[in-house]
Amino acid sequence: MFKLFFSFSGRINRARFWAVIAFWLLVRVGVPYLLYTFAMLPGQSLDIQDASASPEIFEAGKLYAVLTVVSLFSTVSAAVRRLHDFDASGLWAILLFIPGIEFIAYLVIGLIGSQRGTNRYGVNPLGENNIYFPGNEEMRVKELKDLATLFEKGLLSEAEYEKAKKAILK
Repeated sequence: MFKLFFSFSGRINRARFWAVIAFWLLVRVGVPYLLYTFAMLPGQSLDIQDASASPEIFEAGKLYAVLTVVSLFSTVSAAVRRLHDFDASGLWAILLFIPGIEFIAYLVIGLIGSQRGTNRYGVNPLGENNIYFPGNEEMRVKELKDLATLFEKGLLSEAEYEKAKKAILK
C-alpha cells in the first residue's frame, strides 16, 4: 500500500492512477465534511472571527493542511509512475504545479495508454498486454535485454525476473 501511494519508481496503470486520485479527492472532501458534521465543529459558522476564536477550527485546519501535503506528494508520485508507464520522464510532472493547466495535465497523464512490454522504468503492470507476434523477434530480444538490465540494477526480484522472462518466451 505504501508503494502505491508514495513511491516514485516503477510503473502503474491507468486504473491504479485514477484510484489514487479518487482516494485523495474523497479524503480531502470527506474529512472537512466529517469534521464539521460530527461534533468537532458543532454549530460554528466559518467566519474569520470564529476561526480566530475557536481552537477546534484551528486544529481542524492543521489536520487539513497535513492531509493536503500528503495528498499532493502522493498524487505527484502516482503521476510520475504513470508517466513512466508510457516511457516519459517524471519531470513532466512539473506541469501539475502550473495553475490553469494542471487539470489538463492530470487528464493527459491519466488517459494515455501503457507502453507494451518493459521499458527503462520496469515491466508493464498489465502483463497480459505483452503480446508478441510471429516474426517480431527483434521486439522479443529487446524485451529480454531490458528485463536483464532491470534485474542487474536490482529493480526486479529473481521471482519477478523469471516470471516476466517466462511470459516473454512463451
